[in-house]
Amino acid sequence: MTPRTRNILITAGAVILAFGFGAAWQFSAARSARASLAEASATLAETSRELALEQLQATLAMAAIAAQLGNYERSRQLASDFFTGLQEHATQAPAQSQSAVQQLLGERDATITLLSRASPEAGLQLARMLVRYRQALGRDAAGLAPAAAAAPDSIRD
Repeated sequence: MTPRTRNILITAGAVILAFGFGAAWQFSAARSARASLAEASATLAETSRELALEQLQATLAMAAIAAQLGNYERSRQLASDFFTGLQEHATQAPAQSQSAVQQLLGERDATITLLSRASPEAGLQLARMLVRYRQALGRDAAGLAPAAAAAPDSIRD
């Protein structure tokens, strides 16, 4: 083997070896990036789920406020939006709160009827639902339970 052929083979071997190290390094970096992307995707999915549930809570709170202010039509619209959203996202609620979510969904018709009739009880009903919704999602709602409505007979002096 001539020195020229030997130098060409050594150079070719060094290039192949350098390419192999570079490819292995890039493969390792890509694998690490894929793992980071999977973790970020999982975090994003969890955050999106939490955001959807928080938006439902805000919608229910606004419905309760609107009813307390006497704007029953707006409250009815917001309550309807809440129930529709809750139905769509019911499977995203924690497993231990599925029964509570189903109970809230079961109150849809009665609540919408109260609001349609402009019943003053609707605001209190929505406030109670808000507390139960927060409790179902594991949020601290201690001490937030609305007081029971006073009966007209108990107001006498």
